[in-house]
Amino acid sequence: RKEAMDISVVVPTFNRRELVKRTVQSLFEQNFPSGKYEIVVVVDGSEDGTAEALCGLKAPCRYRVLEQANGGLAAARNSGARVAEGDLLLFLDDDMFCVPDLVRAHVEAHRHTPRIVGFGCIFLSPESPPSLAAECFNRELGAFYLQQRTKDADAVEEPEHVFGNSSLPRQLLAEAGGFDANFRMREDLELWVRLAGMGVRSCYIERAVAYQYYAKSGGDLIRDSEAFAVADVMFARKHPDAIHYGQLRLLERTPRWKRPLRRMAAVSPAAADLVLGPVCRLGETFFKVPMLRNLGVRALQMRRRIHWFHKVLALGMPKIN
Repeated sequence: RKEAMDISVVVPTFNRRELVKRTVQSLFEQNFPSGKYEIVVVVDGSEDGTAEALCGLKAPCRYRVLEQANGGLAAARNSGARVAEGDLLLFLDDDMFCVPDLVRAHVEAHRHTPRIVGFGCIFLSPESPPSLAAECFNRELGAFYLQQRTKDADAVEEPEHVFGNSSLPRQLLAEAGGFDANFRMREDLELWVRLAGMGVRSCYIERAVAYQYYAKSGGDLIRDSEAFAVADVMFARKHPDAIHYGQLRLLERTPRWKRPLRRMAAVSPAAADLVLGPVCRLGETFFKVPMLRNLGVRALQMRRRIHWFHKVLALGMPKIN
């Protein structure tokens, strides 16, 4: 006879065998009753032996490994949610090392307020290699979660609804229709818009801490910016009345005198790379020098915005209602 599960932890993974093993091991070490939570890892088309390595782990709680053809993060999360048996679903990324109190903190946050999405905080793992990309993470997403510590628990700001460390009732996800698997980026923000339309609130869970191992390069971030542009355009067309537009919304706030300059830069991102690329390389080379590191970070952020806007223009700038 199966014991009722309080929470199911769903971890999608793709070609990150060693990282996801460490993530799962941190979930094995939670200070939560082993019979009350389960771990579901969805191997999304990995070709590096991830499934075999995960199946060899000895778990103190219920633990399952699913394999599927590569369908993206949204599809993998949906697959995990379909087989999960917990009343709550906790979604974690495959490169996150969790504090022992993480699962308990998520469960307790939902105990008296059932129709919420609980957002734990995500910080940079100190084991991450130093780089401009990691510094961007610290100054953007990491800084956001640090700021939340000074605010009320239910004051999570709208632009940062990231489902890398988040929980919600399984029934609530079903009511919303799950993640939209057409989105390879912004799938979490797109789901949140639908949940918010159902009257769901967000809740910041300070004790639910995960440390993300971040090994991306500046080139990875620039490629990601173009993928985000595709998702942002899709998002704007699917939700023309939504107020959550990420960088599309930021374009509206750009002073009018800056708009022609931004558009000119976006016409030829290769030219911008010729100017800003050496600054990035200087910042990487002399990373320990604060002034040069700061210049490199600013240059990388500018390159990301330029490449993002170039892709948006190429796809056809959507109208924002």
